[in-house]
Amino acid sequence: MEQNIGRTGRRRRVMKEELLSASFAAYDSSQGSREIEPGDTPRYGAGANIENHPQVTDFVPRRYRLIGLVAVLGLAVGVASELASYFAGSLSAWTQVLHTEEIRAMLSDRLVAWTSAAMLLATACYARLIYSLRRHRVDDYRGRYRVWRIAVVMAVALSINAILGLHEPVSRVLAHLTGWSLLPGHVGWWLLPAAIVGGWLLVKLTWDARECRTAALTYRLALVCFAAAAADSLGWSPTWLVDFPGILGRSLPAAANLLLLTGTLLYARYVVLDVQGLIEHPATPSKQSTNKTNGADPVSLEQAAEIKQGADSAATAEPPQSNNWVDGSERENDDDSLASSRLSKAERKRLRKQKSEKWAA
Repeated sequence: MEQNIGRTGRRRRVMKEELLSASFAAYDSSQGSREIEPGDTPRYGAGANIENHPQVTDFVPRRYRLIGLVAVLGLAVGVASELASYFAGSLSAWTQVLHTEEIRAMLSDRLVAWTSAAMLLATACYARLIYSLRRHRVDDYRGRYRVWRIAVVMAVALSINAILGLHEPVSRVLAHLTGWSLLPGHVGWWLLPAAIVGGWLLVKLTWDARECRTAALTYRLALVCFAAAAADSLGWSPTWLVDFPGILGRSLPAAANLLLLTGTLLYARYVVLDVQGLIEHPATPSKQSTNKTNGADPVSLEQAAEIKQGADSAATAEPPQSNNWVDGSERENDDDSLASSRLSKAERKRLRKQKSEKWAA
């Protein structure tokens, strides 16, 4: 019964697409378009055209509830992974096959790693969208939008490292080759570059997203989580977390990645709405011109407009004709003054020479 209903619905949809395509083709032929040859018959309906597909910016959430839902889902995954790590012993006793470390590695470590990789990859996608829009901003004279291109590369690299975990073996190899053990457990080989590059990048992103206060606040919280995770890598851990081994090493980086995704979503929403002209910006106050030489009061805009209008009208007005000739002689002086006001110096010289030759003849 359900299969028949599904087939009926598909048949109805296909017939509707064929009807729309036929009507569209008939409309085009009635408008004088070219005749459709037998081999050029369209195979898809009008609904498959490119203009009917969603754009890239349509995947940016416009409502805060959707962004909040993403944050809640990430938080739920983190809590579930920590609960699986805490009750790994009970699950091992219940299954009687799996060991505690196997359950902890499968349901806690791998789940957090996969979730972090997915969140960082989504962050890279939305950072690329922000870069494609921010580079067209006309008042960004210093090119601050280029930091988002660096953020894309860093997010992809962190996403790969979240799955492979290359930072620990690379640090051990470098310590063996150089003979230098930077900090306990060779963590200095990856912690110091990550702190320098990541801290600089987060500060630049926070500064660029300062117009969106929620995004800037989220980036600051992510910076705090990364700093706390770095402190845990150095061996610092509160005493009341003895019963939760490794919770800071798992939860803090995952929380920082979730905050990065949330902040990027918030700023992508802000940029898209700003491009569409839906964000109101405060007007920049204009500087009033003051006369510092004689200490006079500043001229208001209305008075300056009146003065400029009067000057323009005086410049365009015709000069008064007070010297009118009544004796019938030629107005040589007026011609000379008119010529001097309109002709160049060489033309005036040539005109005087022609006049002198005329009177001499």
